[in-house]
Amino acid sequence: MPRRRIGGNDILRARRSDTHNVVPRFSARTRPSKNSQHDENTPVRPRTARARRAVTIIVVDDHGDWRDSIAEYIQDLGLDKAILTAGSLAELDKLLLTVTPAILVLDAMLPDGDGLARVSHLRTTYPSMGIIMLTGRLLSEDKVSGLSLGADHYLTKPVNLNELGATLVSLSRRLRVVPAANPDDAQSDTWRFDPARRMLTSPGQVSVDITDTESRLIGALIQAAPLPLTRARLVEALGASADAYDTHRLDAHMHRLRRKLRALAGGDIGIRTVYGVGYVCTTPVQIVGNLKP
Repeated sequence: MPRRRIGGNDILRARRSDTHNVVPRFSARTRPSKNSQHDENTPVRPRTARARRAVTIIVVDDHGDWRDSIAEYIQDLGLDKAILTAGSLAELDKLLLTVTPAILVLDAMLPDGDGLARVSHLRTTYPSMGIIMLTGRLLSEDKVSGLSLGADHYLTKPVNLNELGATLVSLSRRLRVVPAANPDDAQSDTWRFDPARRMLTSPGQVSVDITDTESRLIGALIQAAPLPLTRARLVEALGASADAYDTHRLDAHMHRLRRKLRALAGGDIGIRTVYGVGYVCTTPVQIVGNLKP
Protein backbone atom coordinates (compact mmCIF):
# COMPACT_ATOMS: atom_id res chain seq x y z
CA MET A 1 0.00 0.00 0.00
CA PRO A 2 1.54 3.36 -0.99
CA ARG A 3 2.76 5.44 1.92
CA ARG A 4 3.37 9.15 1.83
CA ARG A 5 6.63 10.37 3.29
CA ILE A 6 7.04 14.12 3.40
CA GLY A 7 10.46 15.71 3.23
CA GLY A 8 11.84 19.06 2.24
CA ASN A 9 10.56 18.47 -1.31
CA ASP A 10 7.44 16.59 -0.26
CA ILE A 11 8.67 13.41 -1.92
CA LEU A 12 6.18 10.62 -2.44
CA ARG A 13 7.64 7.26 -1.56
CA ALA A 14 6.09 3.83 -1.73
CA ARG A 15 6.63 1.53 1.18
CA ARG A 16 7.24 -2.11 0.47
CA SER A 17 4.10 -4.23 0.49
CA ASP A 18 4.06 -7.57 2.27
CA THR A 19 4.58 -9.26 -1.10
CA HIS A 20 7.69 -7.10 -1.77
CA ASN A 21 6.24 -5.86 -5.06
CA VAL A 22 7.41 -2.30 -4.43
CA VAL A 23 11.05 -1.61 -3.56
CA PRO A 24 12.02 1.72 -1.95
CA ARG A 25 14.62 3.78 -3.75
CA PHE A 26 17.54 3.28 -1.41
CA SER A 27 21.04 2.22 -2.28
CA ALA A 28 22.32 -1.18 -1.24
CA ARG A 29 24.73 0.37 1.25
CA THR A 30 21.90 1.86 3.28
CA ARG A 31 20.18 -1.44 3.71
CA PRO A 32 21.28 -5.11 3.67
CA SER A 33 19.90 -7.37 0.97
CA LYS A 34 17.50 -10.12 1.91
CA ASN A 35 20.24 -12.70 1.45
CA SER A 36 22.83 -10.94 3.58
CA GLN A 37 23.76 -12.04 7.09
CA HIS A 38 22.07 -10.26 9.99
CA ASP A 39 24.22 -7.43 11.33
CA GLU A 40 23.85 -4.79 14.01
CA ASN A 41 21.92 -2.45 11.70
CA THR A 42 19.55 -5.02 10.23
CA PRO A 43 16.04 -4.01 11.30
CA VAL A 44 14.56 -6.22 14.00
CA ARG A 45 10.81 -5.90 13.51
CA PRO A 46 8.76 -6.33 16.68
CA ARG A 47 6.38 -9.27 16.40
CA THR A 48 3.36 -7.10 17.10
CA ALA A 49 4.48 -4.12 15.03
CA ARG A 50 1.48 -4.15 12.69
CA ALA A 51 -0.90 -4.32 15.62
CA ARG A 52 0.59 -1.21 17.18
CA ARG A 53 -0.99 2.19 16.62
CA ALA A 54 1.06 4.01 14.00
CA VAL A 55 2.41 7.45 14.84
CA THR A 56 3.78 10.44 12.98
CA ILE A 57 7.55 10.79 13.29
CA ILE A 58 9.84 13.65 12.22
CA VAL A 59 13.53 12.99 11.58
CA VAL A 60 15.81 16.05 11.53
CA ASP A 61 19.40 15.62 10.33
CA ASP A 62 21.45 17.63 7.86
CA HIS A 63 23.10 14.54 6.33
CA GLY A 64 20.68 13.39 3.64
CA ASP A 65 21.89 9.80 3.26
CA TRP A 66 21.87 9.17 7.00
CA ARG A 67 18.48 10.85 7.35
CA ASP A 68 17.05 8.61 4.62
CA SER A 69 18.58 5.53 6.25
CA ILE A 70 16.87 6.34 9.55
CA ALA A 71 13.54 6.98 7.79
CA GLU A 72 13.73 3.66 5.92
CA TYR A 73 14.62 1.85 9.12
CA ILE A 74 11.61 3.32 10.91
CA GLN A 75 9.40 2.19 8.02
CA ASP A 76 10.73 -1.34 8.47
CA LEU A 77 9.79 -1.21 12.15
CA GLY A 78 6.19 -0.58 11.18
CA LEU A 79 5.70 2.20 13.74
CA ASP A 80 5.08 5.07 11.38
CA LYS A 81 1.85 6.55 10.11
CA ALA A 82 3.90 9.16 8.27
CA ILE A 83 7.60 9.99 8.29
CA LEU A 84 8.52 13.61 7.77
CA THR A 85 12.12 14.68 7.30
CA ALA A 86 13.96 17.98 7.62
CA GLY A 87 17.57 19.05 7.21
CA SER A 88 17.53 22.13 9.42
CA LEU A 89 15.71 23.86 12.26
CA ALA A 90 14.06 26.18 9.74
CA GLU A 91 12.60 23.20 7.86
CA LEU A 92 11.48 21.67 11.16
CA ASP A 93 9.66 24.88 12.08
CA LYS A 94 7.77 24.80 8.76
CA LEU A 95 6.67 21.21 9.36
CA LEU A 96 5.49 22.02 12.88
CA LEU A 97 3.13 24.64 11.48
CA THR A 98 1.00 21.87 9.97
CA VAL A 99 1.57 18.77 12.10
CA THR A 100 2.40 17.78 15.68
CA PRO A 101 4.47 14.59 15.60
CA ALA A 102 4.27 11.91 18.24
CA ILE A 103 8.06 11.49 18.13
CA LEU A 104 10.88 13.80 17.03
CA VAL A 105 14.34 12.44 16.21
CA LEU A 106 16.58 15.51 16.35
CA ASP A 107 20.25 15.97 15.52
CA ALA A 108 21.93 18.19 18.10
CA MET A 109 24.15 20.04 15.61
CA LEU A 110 22.41 21.55 12.59
CA PRO A 111 23.55 24.13 10.01
CA ASP A 112 21.28 26.87 11.32
CA GLY A 113 21.50 26.28 15.05
CA ASP A 114 21.95 24.05 18.05
CA GLY A 115 19.19 21.44 18.29
CA LEU A 116 19.95 20.95 21.96
CA ALA A 117 19.16 24.60 22.67
CA ARG A 118 15.75 24.13 21.05
CA VAL A 119 14.72 21.17 23.22
CA SER A 120 13.25 23.05 26.17
CA HIS A 121 11.06 25.19 23.90
CA LEU A 122 9.87 22.10 22.00
CA ARG A 123 9.13 20.28 25.23
CA THR A 124 7.02 23.07 26.69
CA THR A 125 5.19 23.69 23.41
CA TYR A 126 4.53 19.97 22.80
CA PRO A 127 4.46 18.34 26.26
CA SER A 128 3.40 14.90 25.03
CA MET A 129 5.85 14.66 22.12
CA GLY A 130 8.67 12.15 22.45
CA ILE A 131 12.12 13.64 21.74
CA ILE A 132 15.19 11.58 20.86
CA MET A 133 18.46 13.50 20.53
CA LEU A 134 21.26 12.29 18.22
CA THR A 135 24.65 13.82 18.87
CA GLY A 136 28.38 13.43 18.48
CA ARG A 137 28.97 15.11 21.84
CA LEU A 138 30.59 12.60 24.16
CA LEU A 139 30.70 14.53 27.43
CA SER A 140 28.36 13.22 30.11
CA GLU A 141 27.47 16.80 31.08
CA ASP A 142 26.05 17.35 27.59
CA LYS A 143 23.89 14.25 27.98
CA VAL A 144 22.68 15.36 31.41
CA SER A 145 21.92 18.81 30.00
CA GLY A 146 19.94 17.38 27.08
CA LEU A 147 17.86 15.17 29.34
CA SER A 148 17.27 17.92 31.89
CA LEU A 149 16.07 20.29 29.17
CA GLY A 150 13.36 17.83 28.15
CA ALA A 151 14.76 15.15 25.82
CA ASP A 152 13.45 11.63 26.49
CA HIS A 153 16.52 9.84 25.14
CA TYR A 154 20.03 10.89 24.15
CA LEU A 155 21.90 8.65 21.67
CA THR A 156 25.54 9.20 20.75
CA LYS A 157 26.69 9.01 17.12
CA PRO A 158 27.47 6.80 15.34
CA VAL A 159 24.06 5.49 16.33
CA ASN A 160 23.36 1.77 16.25
CA LEU A 161 20.08 1.53 14.35
CA ASN A 162 18.84 -1.36 16.44
CA GLU A 163 19.38 0.75 19.56
CA LEU A 164 17.45 3.57 17.91
CA GLY A 165 14.71 1.11 16.97
CA ALA A 166 14.40 -0.23 20.51
CA THR A 167 14.25 3.35 21.80
CA LEU A 168 11.49 4.24 19.33
CA VAL A 169 9.45 1.17 20.26
CA SER A 170 9.81 1.90 23.98
CA LEU A 171 8.94 5.56 23.52
CA SER A 172 5.90 4.87 21.31
CA ARG A 173 4.65 2.39 23.92
CA ARG A 174 4.92 5.04 26.64
CA LEU A 175 3.16 7.63 24.49
CA ARG A 176 0.18 5.32 24.08
CA VAL A 177 -0.36 4.81 27.79
CA VAL A 178 0.41 8.36 28.98
CA PRO A 179 -2.11 10.80 27.46
CA ALA A 180 -1.36 14.44 26.87
CA ALA A 181 -2.42 16.70 29.69
CA ASN A 182 -5.30 19.05 29.01
CA PRO A 183 -6.88 21.85 31.02
CA ASP A 184 -10.00 19.83 31.90
CA ASP A 185 -7.90 17.14 33.62
CA ALA A 186 -5.50 19.54 35.30
CA GLN A 187 -5.23 19.53 39.07
CA SER A 188 -6.67 22.73 40.54
CA ASP A 189 -4.31 22.79 43.52
CA THR A 190 -1.12 23.15 41.47
CA TRP A 191 0.42 25.75 39.21
CA ARG A 192 -0.47 25.14 35.55
CA PHE A 193 1.49 26.29 32.52
CA ASP A 194 -0.10 26.49 29.07
CA PRO A 195 2.75 27.15 26.58
CA ALA A 196 0.47 27.43 23.54
CA ARG A 197 -1.52 30.30 25.08
CA ARG A 198 1.49 31.59 27.04
CA MET A 199 -0.45 31.53 30.28
CA LEU A 200 0.44 30.59 33.85
CA THR A 201 -2.39 29.77 36.29
CA SER A 202 -1.90 29.76 40.05
CA PRO A 203 -3.47 27.28 42.51
CA GLY A 204 -5.85 30.11 43.34
CA GLN A 205 -7.06 30.10 39.69
CA VAL A 206 -5.43 33.42 38.84
CA SER A 207 -4.24 33.37 35.21
CA VAL A 208 -1.27 35.49 34.17
CA ASP A 209 -0.37 36.24 30.55
CA ILE A 210 3.36 35.94 29.95
CA THR A 211 5.66 36.99 27.14
CA ASP A 212 7.46 34.65 24.74
CA THR A 213 10.73 35.21 26.61
CA GLU A 214 9.08 34.45 29.96
CA SER A 215 7.42 31.37 28.48
CA ARG A 216 10.74 30.01 27.26
CA LEU A 217 12.40 30.59 30.62
CA ILE A 218 9.54 29.02 32.57
CA GLY A 219 9.39 26.05 30.22
CA ALA A 220 13.10 25.37 30.56
CA LEU A 221 13.00 25.59 34.35
CA ILE A 222 9.95 23.32 34.60
CA GLN A 223 11.53 20.65 32.43
CA ALA A 224 14.79 20.69 34.37
CA ALA A 225 13.17 20.69 37.84
CA PRO A 226 14.12 19.74 40.47
CA LEU A 227 17.61 20.24 39.01
CA PRO A 228 18.93 23.76 38.47
CA LEU A 229 19.72 25.14 35.04
CA THR A 230 22.88 27.08 34.32
CA ARG A 231 22.63 30.59 32.97
CA ALA A 232 24.17 29.33 29.71
CA ARG A 233 21.39 26.78 29.20
CA LEU A 234 18.71 29.34 29.98
CA VAL A 235 20.23 31.70 27.44
CA GLU A 236 20.17 28.88 24.87
CA ALA A 237 16.51 28.27 25.73
CA LEU A 238 15.92 31.86 24.59
CA GLY A 239 17.48 30.98 21.24
CA ALA A 240 20.58 33.08 21.87
CA SER A 241 24.28 32.27 22.04
CA ALA A 242 25.60 31.89 25.57
CA ASP A 243 28.95 33.33 24.48
CA ALA A 244 27.48 36.55 23.09
CA TYR A 245 24.63 37.10 25.57
CA ASP A 246 25.02 39.38 28.58
CA THR A 247 23.93 37.29 31.57
CA HIS A 248 22.90 40.49 33.36
CA ARG A 249 20.03 40.67 30.85
CA LEU A 250 19.02 37.16 31.88
CA ASP A 251 19.10 38.11 35.57
CA ALA A 252 16.94 41.14 34.78
CA HIS A 253 14.41 38.92 32.95
CA MET A 254 14.24 36.56 35.91
CA HIS A 255 13.85 39.40 38.40
CA ARG A 256 10.97 40.98 36.43
CA LEU A 257 9.30 37.59 35.97
CA ARG A 258 9.33 36.78 39.68
CA ARG A 259 8.12 40.27 40.60
CA LYS A 260 5.32 40.06 38.02
CA LEU A 261 4.10 36.66 39.25
CA ARG A 262 4.19 37.71 42.89
CA ALA A 263 2.20 40.87 42.15
CA LEU A 264 -0.43 39.26 39.92
CA ALA A 265 -0.69 35.66 41.15
CA GLY A 266 0.60 35.81 44.70
CA GLY A 267 3.61 33.58 44.07
CA ASP A 268 6.55 33.00 41.73
CA ILE A 269 6.37 29.17 41.17
CA GLY A 270 9.35 28.81 43.46
CA ILE A 271 11.97 30.26 41.13
CA ARG A 272 15.17 30.52 43.14
CA THR A 273 18.72 31.62 42.39
CA VAL A 274 21.39 28.94 42.70
CA TYR A 275 24.52 30.98 43.27
CA GLY A 276 27.37 30.13 40.95
CA VAL A 277 25.07 28.03 38.76
CA GLY A 278 21.82 29.64 37.61
CA TYR A 279 18.18 29.15 38.57
CA VAL A 280 15.84 26.37 39.70
CA CYS A 281 12.08 25.90 39.88
CA THR A 282 11.23 24.46 43.31
CA THR A 283 7.43 24.24 42.94
CA PRO A 284 5.68 21.51 40.89
CA VAL A 285 4.10 22.96 37.74
CA GLN A 286 1.79 21.00 35.45
CA ILE A 287 2.09 21.58 31.71
CA VAL A 288 -1.31 21.65 30.01
CA GLY A 289 -2.61 22.28 26.52
CA ASN A 290 -4.89 20.83 23.87
CA LEU A 291 -2.50 19.01 21.56
CA LYS A 292 -3.02 17.04 18.38
CA PRO A 293 -2.62 13.26 18.82
